[in-house]
Amino acid sequence: MTPRATRLAALAVPVLLALAVLGVGPTYAGADRAGERRLQVSDKVRVVWHGEQPRPKYQKVVDVPGIGQTELICRPNNTILRIRANDRRAETQMWMAKFETKNGRSVVAVKTLRIYTFDTAADDGTGGTGWQAHEGLNQWNPIEDFSTGSAYGVISQRPGRHNRGGGPLALPATSFKLNWWWERFAYPGSQYCKMTLKLHTDTERQFGLSWHGDDEAANTSTSSTPIPGFGTAQLRCETGRNGTRSVALATDDPNAFMDYEYITEEGAVTDHVVHYKNLGRDPFTGLVGPVPVPTNGMMRIWWSVDGVKKAWVLSSYVKGNSAARPELNYCEIAAAPLP
Repeated sequence: MTPRATRLAALAVPVLLALAVLGVGPTYAGADRAGERRLQVSDKVRVVWHGEQPRPKYQKVVDVPGIGQTELICRPNNTILRIRANDRRAETQMWMAKFETKNGRSVVAVKTLRIYTFDTAADDGTGGTGWQAHEGLNQWNPIEDFSTGSAYGVISQRPGRHNRGGGPLALPATSFKLNWWWERFAYPGSQYCKMTLKLHTDTERQFGLSWHGDDEAANTSTSSTPIPGFGTAQLRCETGRNGTRSVALATDDPNAFMDYEYITEEGAVTDHVVHYKNLGRDPFTGLVGPVPVPTNGMMRIWWSVDGVKKAWVLSSYVKGNSAARPELNYCEIAAAPLP
């Protein structure tokens, strides 16, 4: 290395360190960031307090690798799960299926939080959101005296709607599970709350697909992602009113099978959670599936290969039926293994 090159390299190190400290967000200039590094991160945070504590801690913050942070808050007047994005120009989504008991019924609600600057390809940047968004866990105002429930979901990020979707996931998606219990909120001094949030990020076992506009969809309507130990996940998301949108697993195990369920909209669990079991491998195609993905909803998928069974959570958000404005159509699918 020449003396000049050595000096330039030495100058570059503090610059890179400074960028890391400042939290400069990732770019989406076509780089395959998922291939740059392999990481598997599991994290767990818990908020626990009771009314007798002199200085209870009502909130905890935890990182979402490559995307931002989540914040768990349990106050007597505010019980929420918040997400904060490092890059507001990107399209950041947190999908959550929330389960609880309401009026004596087991109910579910699919919630979608979005952080963005450009809502559509035609947006001039003035119609976006702030840097954060949240989902409330309570049902009424003021907050009910007692509540217990659970949720699971997936957090993902892709280029803003004004840019190309990028094809397969460029940043790792993060899955999560949430449980909560609070009681006696109407009785200061004897109040109690416990919330537990588990997050998991694993670039070896996740997959996704995004495109923005029919022009990009013409060349980016499928993706194949190797999942070590299981096979290859295959996604298809075609544009058009009758386009095929599906997920499948290619595997050599003749005994492989798949359980899966759809979770959509909001209401009674019996009406909005539909479960299917024991879909086997097709010996002619070598595929388990394909099965349709929802246009606007979530799935849980259990693939069993070589005696190992693992669960994934998948979010799917598709608009492909606008013939008048085909540039505004989009497909955004993200999946990650559940913790």
